[in-house]
Amino acid sequence: MQLKNRILLSTLLLGIFLSQSVFAGPRVVVSLPAIHSLVTNIMQGVGEPVLLYDHDSSASTTLDPFQKSELLTADLVIWIGSGLETSLSDTLNSMPPIKDHTMALSKTVPLLLKKEFDGIAASRQNSRDLKFWHDPKIAIMAVRQITPTLVRLDPDNTERYLDNEIQLLKRIKQMSREIAASISTQGSIPESVLNQFEQYFTNRFIPAAMITPLHEGGTIKVSSEAVSSCAQRPDEPATLGTGFYFETMERQAKRVQACAAQFNRSKVAKTVKQKNRSS
Repeated sequence: MQLKNRILLSTLLLGIFLSQSVFAGPRVVVSLPAIHSLVTNIMQGVGEPVLLYDHDSSASTTLDPFQKSELLTADLVIWIGSGLETSLSDTLNSMPPIKDHTMALSKTVPLLLKKEFDGIAASRQNSRDLKFWHDPKIAIMAVRQITPTLVRLDPDNTERYLDNEIQLLKRIKQMSREIAASISTQGSIPESVLNQFEQYFTNRFIPAAMITPLHEGGTIKVSSEAVSSCAQRPDEPATLGTGFYFETMERQAKRVQACAAQFNRSKVAKTVKQKNRSS
């Protein structure tokens, strides 16, 4: 009787293990927080992707043994490209088995030239700005490429991935409309300030009519602080996960608005001062 109970228990545990294996999601590693946030949204209810770097600024640092082990056990590695994640690129090149199941998003989405690009012949990875996710429309393109890749990798969860993609795209489009509407109410903003923000963001949301040329107004000060420094004020760190992408985009929009408001207050103050001097 005891032997029979053991056999039944073993059979039950084996069944549980097999059922979990059948429905378990793939092991996905994502390099940077913003893309990790988008992938987390797509994979909700299936599994949670692993984040390789906690900050964008870490993308050039050497991978530690733990990070390398994450890559070795991954079913899929989603990253940006060698022009941004140099250390990851070197690691993938040195480990061909890993490279066979990677997805470099910058190879397939439209990219802007780097601001400092001088026109000398260079590879696309080095001459382009790879931080494309700051433009919601390009982020949507990336999502539409990530989802079918996950479906091919894990067809059992196809319906969940597709439903999640629909909801994610709706959320990105709604966020984009809200940011555009909020920024459109602002006055002019100096080009020197805009140069401190991600160019994909400003290219998408700042109309040319709002931009004050570099030689105008860029040195106006409020108190003792230059207007051009307002974009550099530190923020509280956003929480990693499904909301990270949206939090960082909304915070960038608020910083642009704060800079525009500060610049316009400075402009009014300067005009009043000049009038008082002339009178």
